Amino acid sequence: MEWIETTGSTVDEAKDRALDRLGIAEDDMQFEIIEEGSNSLFRLKRKEARLRARVKPVNTRLKQTDRRSRTKKQAGNNKRSSGNSVRNKNKNSQPQKADTKGKNQKNLKSNKTSTNVTDASKKRDNDMQSSKKGNHRSNSELKKSVSGDVKKNTMDLEEQAEITEDFVAGLLEKMGLQARVVSSIEDNRAIVQAQGLNLGLAIGPRGETVRAITQLSHTMIQRLSDGEAEGKLTVDIGGYRERRRTFLAEFAVNQANEVLDEGQSVALDPMNASDRKVVHDAISEVEGVTTRSEGSDYDRHVVILVDETV
Repeated sequence: MEWIETTGSTVDEAKDRALDRLGIAEDDMQFEIIEEGSNSLFRLKRKEARLRARVKPVNTRLKQTDRRSRTKKQAGNNKRSSGNSVRNKNKNSQPQKADTKGKNQKNLKSNKTSTNVTDASKKRDNDMQSSKKGNHRSNSELKKSVSGDVKKNTMDLEEQAEITEDFVAGLLEKMGLQARVVSSIEDNRAIVQAQGLNLGLAIGPRGETVRAITQLSHTMIQRLSDGEAEGKLTVDIGGYRERRRTFLAEFAVNQANEVLDEGQSVALDPMNASDRKVVHDAISEVEGVTTRSEGSDYDRHVVILVDETV
């Protein structure tokens, strides 16, 4: 039988796919591993395992044995036939009917032997087909059961924190920066922090680089969990996010007080969603003012207004 090629995230998965395609049991399959699966840097890209397989050639020896048996039988028949011929020449007194009867008995025995061999061959083929169908159904049902279980499982916060720790540590090392990466779980959120000196390269102007690292971490977790990740994830480099949160909260309160004194609304500069949330939360503690977000995309910003309901 011709070879087929299958792939999978692991060698076992590639073997399962080959068994499904061939419809046989694992003992009946011959396979060769072409390439083993592996993860690339930071687990962002996975290299699949690849193998080729075919049905194990098990009938060759049986056919050779059958041919040898038939050859031996024919040789034996020829010897017996020669002996009968000699005896018939020496004994001309036997009637022709006796010779005909002997030939008929030999033919009956030969036909009976051929019929038994054919029936045994058919029975063996039927048993092999039944075994293949049963194994194919078992493999398919097991695969469906396993895939169903995987879909129900979600990646917990501890696993997210561990994976993100490895990713951030490896990324900073590639950037030539030295930092201690730690993680914690707070309020259904995994927080990964890189602590150290001279981490400005990983923070970037106005925190653009640390936001990019955070986005990469989110994308990696979503791919590895197939979109089934619980809670939220935060990445902080050199304490930038905490300093930014403190600064924004103080700035927002000062702006709110000016709105109260002057009685005029103030529109702040465009901010990302996390910064806008810090501003909304800080001003919610100031009586007499309220906030709302206006604009879209990169122009979305916070507007502080006098609360006329007070």
